[in-house]
Amino acid sequence: MPSEDGAAAPPSSLTPKVYDCGESAVLVEFDVGYSKSISLAILQISQRLHGSHLEGYVESIPAASSLTISYDPLVLSRESLVAAIESACAMPPGTSAGGRLWTIPCVYGGASGPDLGDVAREAGVSEAEAAVLHASQTYVVSMLGFLPGFAYLVELPERLRLPRRATPRPRVPAGSIAIASGMTAIYPLESPGGWHLIGWTPVPMWDVSRQEEPLFAPGDRVRFEAVDAQQAEALRARVAEGWVPAPEAAV
Repeated sequence: MPSEDGAAAPPSSLTPKVYDCGESAVLVEFDVGYSKSISLAILQISQRLHGSHLEGYVESIPAASSLTISYDPLVLSRESLVAAIESACAMPPGTSAGGRLWTIPCVYGGASGPDLGDVAREAGVSEAEAAVLHASQTYVVSMLGFLPGFAYLVELPERLRLPRRATPRPRVPAGSIAIASGMTAIYPLESPGGWHLIGWTPVPMWDVSRQEEPLFAPGDRVRFEAVDAQQAEALRARVAEGWVPAPEAAV
């Protein structure tokens, strides 16, 4: 059944398969493939384990359809950990993964988003309409990976969904906002990349001088707010002075 924001609700329960991952971690697979509802359920299970204050639990790392959990085997037995995992999986699902709400300024199109025109043509809309579509959604950080601070944000509006570019770029500028398949993301660092570049933000996703890294965490929600190039340059100057947008409280 859809939740209040129109997204599919997490499934009522998940059947985990637990595999050893060395002597101090387990990999929990849910054997269901990727979907937003499953991703939300995995985030909720991760948050339940984190909030359980289970002695010997270290951390959990969500992925598209699995969860890696680190623990101290001298304090917490594997059997007790698996029992906690199964208990977390059996709890009724919520309608939200919780997390903070971020609003990220974005310059759409032009030199900041060289693929926006192609994306708009594929979607059958104007560039302005494609930008509005992208900014109309509140995305959920389902996982981190690929690069430090690279957050996979679900779930992109249907009309904007395209496969990755046939030819990846050898260099994608840091701050580029991109889309591919059902996701959008912000490149935290300059790197090669095969996603479609539709915009750019001056807000750094990865900055080692900050106390907490990266900016986003799994379960956070993200909105994009269109700004023009002049506003972006003003924000870039503020970023140089240490400014980052403040998130709204966890929900």
